[in-house]
Amino acid sequence: MSNSNFDKNGLDSYGVHWLQYAAFAVSCFAIFTTWAFFYDDSFHDFIIKIIRIFNCSGFNCNGV
Repeated sequence: MSNSNFDKNGLDSYGVHWLQYAAFAVSCFAIFTTWAFFYDDSFHDFIIKIIRIFNCSGFNCNGV
């Protein structure tokens, strides 16, 4: 883990900060999951099941 292409400020040879790479990866994941939620029925059902589990386990702040 000590061999890194980033300097002490977190910049690589192109001047890109490591957090910019992380933000790009998170953005790609968000775009893909949004697409999958609306266009893939099995993924949509999977997310709805997870939301129902959270609602039934006390994480529903607006519920009774």
